[in-house]
Amino acid sequence: MNQVLRIFLFLFSVGCLHAQETQVWNTYQAKQEQGVSSTNLRMDLIDSAPINGFDFLFYIKIKYRVTEESDFPIGNKLKKLYRIKDAIYAKMQSVADDSKYVGSFMYDGSRFEYYYVKDAADIENHIDKLFRNKFRGEKYEVFIKSDPAWDLYLNFLYPNDEIKNFMSNRDTVIQLKNAGDDVLAVRKIDHYAGFTSVNEMNLFEEAIKKLAYKISYKKPVKNDKYSHEIKFSRDNSVTLENTMKFTTELIKLAEEFNGNYDGWETFVVKKKEN
Repeated sequence: MNQVLRIFLFLFSVGCLHAQETQVWNTYQAKQEQGVSSTNLRMDLIDSAPINGFDFLFYIKIKYRVTEESDFPIGNKLKKLYRIKDAIYAKMQSVADDSKYVGSFMYDGSRFEYYYVKDAADIENHIDKLFRNKFRGEKYEVFIKSDPAWDLYLNFLYPNDEIKNFMSNRDTVIQLKNAGDDVLAVRKIDHYAGFTSVNEMNLFEEAIKKLAYKISYKKPVKNDKYSHEIKFSRDNSVTLENTMKFTTELIKLAEEFNGNYDGWETFVVKKKEN
Protein backbone atom coordinates (compact mmCIF):
# COMPACT_ATOMS: atom_id res chain seq x y z
CA MET A 1 0.00 0.00 0.00
CA ASN A 2 1.34 3.44 -0.91
CA GLN A 3 1.65 5.89 1.92
CA VAL A 4 0.24 9.31 1.02
CA LEU A 5 1.71 12.45 2.55
CA ARG A 6 -0.04 15.80 2.23
CA ILE A 7 2.40 18.65 2.50
CA PHE A 8 1.11 22.13 3.25
CA LEU A 9 3.25 25.24 3.54
CA PHE A 10 3.57 25.18 7.27
CA LEU A 11 6.43 23.72 9.24
CA PHE A 12 6.58 20.10 10.33
CA SER A 13 8.17 20.60 13.72
CA VAL A 14 8.34 18.85 17.03
CA GLY A 15 5.69 20.06 19.45
CA CYS A 16 6.30 19.80 23.18
CA LEU A 17 3.82 20.36 25.98
CA HIS A 18 4.88 22.82 28.66
CA ALA A 19 2.82 24.93 31.01
CA GLN A 20 -0.35 23.84 29.15
CA GLU A 21 1.00 25.27 25.89
CA THR A 22 1.88 23.35 22.76
CA GLN A 23 5.25 24.70 21.69
CA VAL A 24 6.33 24.28 18.09
CA TRP A 25 10.05 24.75 17.44
CA ASN A 26 12.14 24.72 14.30
CA THR A 27 15.63 25.66 13.14
CA TYR A 28 17.04 27.30 10.06
CA GLN A 29 20.38 28.59 8.82
CA ALA A 30 20.99 31.70 6.74
CA LYS A 31 23.94 33.23 4.95
CA GLN A 32 25.30 36.40 6.52
CA GLU A 33 28.06 38.83 5.59
CA GLN A 34 30.68 36.89 7.52
CA GLY A 35 29.49 33.32 7.39
CA VAL A 36 26.35 31.43 8.35
CA SER A 37 23.92 32.01 11.20
CA SER A 38 21.70 29.45 12.91
CA THR A 39 18.31 30.35 14.40
CA ASN A 40 16.20 28.13 16.63
CA LEU A 41 12.83 29.61 17.47
CA ARG A 42 9.38 28.94 18.80
CA MET A 43 7.19 29.11 15.71
CA ASP A 44 3.70 28.94 17.25
CA LEU A 45 3.97 32.35 18.93
CA ILE A 46 3.52 34.00 15.53
CA ASP A 47 -0.25 33.58 16.05
CA SER A 48 -0.27 35.61 19.27
CA ALA A 49 2.72 37.97 19.07
CA PRO A 50 3.03 40.52 20.46
CA ILE A 51 1.63 39.21 23.75
CA ASN A 52 0.19 42.01 25.86
CA GLY A 53 2.19 42.73 29.01
CA PHE A 54 5.38 41.00 27.91
CA ASP A 55 7.00 44.29 26.99
CA PHE A 56 10.64 43.63 27.84
CA LEU A 57 13.19 41.64 25.87
CA PHE A 58 15.71 39.96 28.14
CA TYR A 59 18.61 38.23 26.45
CA ILE A 60 22.02 36.73 27.17
CA LYS A 61 24.98 36.75 24.80
CA ILE A 62 27.48 33.89 25.26
CA LYS A 63 30.79 33.88 23.40
CA TYR A 64 32.36 30.87 21.68
CA ARG A 65 35.36 30.38 19.41
CA VAL A 66 34.85 30.04 15.66
CA THR A 67 37.22 27.57 14.01
CA GLU A 68 38.32 26.93 10.44
CA GLU A 69 36.28 23.74 10.47
CA SER A 70 32.95 25.31 11.42
CA ASP A 71 31.10 28.61 11.84
CA PHE A 72 29.47 27.06 14.90
CA PRO A 73 30.78 25.56 18.14
CA ILE A 74 31.52 21.86 17.87
CA GLY A 75 32.16 18.94 20.21
CA ASN A 76 32.33 19.64 23.92
CA LYS A 77 31.82 23.38 23.47
CA LEU A 78 28.50 22.82 21.72
CA LYS A 79 27.41 20.43 24.46
CA LYS A 80 28.34 23.02 27.07
CA LEU A 81 26.35 25.72 25.29
CA TYR A 82 23.33 23.42 25.41
CA ARG A 83 23.90 22.91 29.14
CA ILE A 84 24.09 26.68 29.59
CA LYS A 85 20.87 27.12 27.59
CA ASP A 86 19.07 24.57 29.76
CA ALA A 87 20.41 26.13 32.95
CA ILE A 88 19.28 29.60 31.85
CA TYR A 89 15.84 28.24 31.01
CA ALA A 90 15.52 26.56 34.41
CA LYS A 91 16.61 29.75 36.15
CA MET A 92 14.17 31.87 34.16
CA GLN A 93 11.36 29.47 35.09
CA SER A 94 12.20 29.89 38.77
CA VAL A 95 12.56 33.68 38.84
CA ALA A 96 10.14 34.65 36.02
CA ASP A 97 7.92 31.62 35.50
CA ASP A 98 5.65 33.39 33.02
CA SER A 99 8.53 34.43 30.77
CA LYS A 100 8.37 33.51 27.09
CA TYR A 101 11.48 31.82 25.72
CA VAL A 102 11.25 32.66 22.01
CA GLY A 103 14.53 31.33 20.62
CA SER A 104 18.26 31.51 20.12
CA PHE A 105 20.58 32.90 17.46
CA MET A 106 24.18 31.83 16.76
CA TYR A 107 26.52 33.81 14.56
CA ASP A 108 30.15 34.90 14.38
CA GLY A 109 31.24 33.53 17.73
CA SER A 110 28.18 34.46 19.80
CA ARG A 111 25.03 32.67 20.90
CA PHE A 112 22.03 34.72 22.04
CA GLU A 113 19.19 33.39 24.22
CA TYR A 114 16.00 35.50 23.95
CA TYR A 115 13.14 35.87 26.44
CA TYR A 116 10.17 38.20 26.69
CA VAL A 117 9.23 39.11 30.27
CA LYS A 118 6.71 41.27 32.07
CA ASP A 119 9.20 42.65 34.55
CA ALA A 120 12.97 42.48 34.08
CA ALA A 121 13.82 43.71 37.57
CA ASP A 122 16.48 41.63 39.33
CA ILE A 123 16.63 38.90 36.66
CA GLU A 124 20.12 40.01 35.65
CA ASN A 125 21.39 39.36 39.19
CA HIS A 126 20.06 35.80 39.08
CA ILE A 127 21.76 35.14 35.74
CA ASP A 128 25.05 36.58 37.03
CA LYS A 129 24.86 34.28 40.04
CA LEU A 130 24.13 31.32 37.77
CA PHE A 131 27.28 31.93 35.73
CA ARG A 132 29.42 32.54 38.85
CA ASN A 133 28.27 29.27 40.39
CA LYS A 134 28.09 26.95 37.38
CA PHE A 135 29.84 28.49 34.39
CA ARG A 136 32.70 30.51 35.78
CA GLY A 137 35.09 31.54 33.03
CA GLU A 138 32.44 31.76 30.32
CA LYS A 139 32.27 35.13 28.58
CA TYR A 140 28.73 36.47 28.58
CA GLU A 141 26.70 39.67 28.62
CA VAL A 142 23.13 40.41 29.72
CA PHE A 143 20.84 42.86 27.91
CA ILE A 144 17.42 44.31 28.68
CA LYS A 145 15.42 46.45 26.26
CA SER A 146 11.85 47.59 25.83
CA ASP A 147 10.21 45.76 22.91
CA PRO A 148 6.41 45.79 23.41
CA ALA A 149 5.88 45.25 19.65
CA TRP A 150 8.06 42.09 19.71
CA ASP A 151 10.12 43.48 16.86
CA LEU A 152 13.01 41.10 17.61
CA TYR A 153 10.78 38.05 17.33
CA LEU A 154 8.65 39.18 14.39
CA ASN A 155 11.26 40.87 12.23
CA PHE A 156 14.53 39.16 13.17
CA LEU A 157 14.00 35.64 14.47
CA TYR A 158 10.90 34.67 12.50
CA PRO A 159 11.76 33.49 8.97
CA ASN A 160 10.60 35.24 5.82
CA ASP A 161 8.42 33.46 3.27
CA GLU A 162 11.39 32.18 1.26
CA ILE A 163 13.03 30.60 4.30
CA LYS A 164 9.69 29.16 5.49
CA ASN A 165 9.25 27.48 2.14
CA PHE A 166 12.75 26.03 2.38
CA MET A 167 12.12 24.80 5.93
CA SER A 168 8.84 23.16 4.94
CA ASN A 169 10.38 21.36 1.96
CA ARG A 170 13.48 20.37 3.93
CA ASP A 171 11.44 18.86 6.74
CA THR A 172 9.13 17.08 4.30
CA VAL A 173 11.97 15.54 2.29
CA ILE A 174 13.48 14.32 5.57
CA GLN A 175 10.13 12.73 6.47
CA LEU A 176 9.95 11.02 3.09
CA LYS A 177 13.49 9.69 3.41
CA ASN A 178 12.73 8.43 6.92
CA ALA A 179 9.76 6.56 5.43
CA GLY A 180 12.13 4.83 3.01
CA ASP A 181 11.28 6.98 -0.01
CA ASP A 182 13.52 7.06 -3.07
CA VAL A 183 13.36 10.84 -3.50
CA LEU A 184 15.00 10.57 -6.94
CA ALA A 185 12.08 8.53 -8.25
CA VAL A 186 9.65 10.44 -10.46
CA ARG A 187 6.03 10.11 -9.34
CA LYS A 188 2.73 12.00 -9.51
CA ILE A 189 2.60 15.01 -7.22
CA ASP A 190 -0.71 16.74 -6.51
CA HIS A 191 -0.80 20.46 -5.75
CA TYR A 192 -3.42 22.81 -4.29
CA ALA A 193 -4.03 26.53 -4.58
CA GLY A 194 -6.77 28.88 -3.44
CA PHE A 195 -8.16 32.03 -5.04
CA THR A 196 -10.62 34.79 -4.19
CA SER A 197 -12.53 34.56 -7.48
CA VAL A 198 -13.29 32.13 -10.30
CA ASN A 199 -11.71 34.49 -12.83
CA GLU A 200 -8.36 34.58 -10.98
CA MET A 201 -8.42 30.81 -10.59
CA ASN A 202 -9.04 30.38 -14.31
CA LEU A 203 -6.14 32.68 -15.18
CA PHE A 204 -3.91 30.62 -12.91
CA GLU A 205 -5.19 27.45 -14.58
CA GLU A 206 -4.14 28.69 -18.00
CA ALA A 207 -0.69 29.60 -16.68
CA ILE A 208 0.01 26.21 -15.08
CA LYS A 209 -1.21 24.31 -18.13
CA LYS A 210 1.69 25.88 -20.00
CA LEU A 211 3.99 24.29 -17.40
CA ALA A 212 2.54 20.82 -18.16
CA TYR A 213 0.32 20.60 -15.08
CA LYS A 214 -2.94 18.67 -15.39
CA ILE A 215 -6.09 19.91 -13.66
CA SER A 216 -7.82 17.48 -11.27
CA TYR A 217 -10.68 19.74 -10.12
CA LYS A 218 -11.86 23.28 -9.46
CA LYS A 219 -14.45 23.87 -6.75
CA PRO A 220 -15.77 26.38 -4.19
CA VAL A 221 -14.58 25.83 -0.62
CA LYS A 222 -15.41 27.21 2.80
CA ASN A 223 -12.61 29.71 3.30
CA ASP A 224 -13.06 33.32 4.34
CA LYS A 225 -10.29 34.57 2.03
CA TYR A 226 -9.73 31.98 -0.69
CA SER A 227 -13.17 30.67 -1.60
CA HIS A 228 -12.13 28.74 -4.73
CA GLU A 229 -9.70 25.81 -4.79
CA ILE A 230 -7.89 24.19 -7.68
CA LYS A 231 -6.12 20.83 -7.53
CA PHE A 232 -3.54 20.01 -10.19
CA SER A 233 -0.70 17.56 -10.74
CA ARG A 234 2.56 16.87 -12.56
CA ASP A 235 5.19 14.14 -12.38
CA ASN A 236 8.37 15.08 -10.49
CA SER A 237 10.99 13.72 -8.15
CA VAL A 238 11.00 14.99 -4.58
CA THR A 239 14.62 15.95 -3.98
CA LEU A 240 15.03 19.10 -1.93
CA GLU A 241 16.39 20.92 -4.98
CA ASN A 242 13.41 19.90 -7.08
CA THR A 243 10.76 20.63 -4.45
CA MET A 244 12.25 24.09 -3.92
CA LYS A 245 12.12 24.71 -7.67
CA PHE A 246 8.47 23.82 -8.21
CA THR A 247 7.12 25.29 -4.95
CA THR A 248 8.93 28.60 -5.47
CA GLU A 249 7.56 28.79 -9.02
CA LEU A 250 4.00 27.97 -7.95
CA ILE A 251 4.03 30.35 -4.98
CA LYS A 252 5.02 33.25 -7.22
CA LEU A 253 2.51 32.26 -9.88
CA ALA A 254 -0.38 32.00 -7.41
CA GLU A 255 0.50 35.39 -5.93
CA GLU A 256 0.46 36.88 -9.43
CA PHE A 257 -3.26 36.09 -9.55
CA ASN A 258 -3.95 37.12 -5.92
CA GLY A 259 -4.04 33.51 -4.81
CA ASN A 260 -2.32 31.26 -2.33
CA TYR A 261 -0.34 28.10 -3.11
CA ASP A 262 -1.51 25.65 -0.46
CA GLY A 263 0.98 22.81 -0.74
CA TRP A 264 1.49 19.41 -2.33
CA GLU A 265 0.98 15.73 -1.64
CA THR A 266 2.49 12.54 -2.91
CA PHE A 267 2.96 8.89 -1.99
CA VAL A 268 6.07 7.16 -0.70
CA VAL A 269 8.03 5.35 -3.40
CA LYS A 270 10.17 2.73 -1.74
CA LYS A 271 13.73 2.22 -2.91
CA LYS A 272 14.14 -0.92 -4.96
CA GLU A 273 16.25 -3.59 -3.32
CA ASN A 274 19.26 -4.80 -5.30
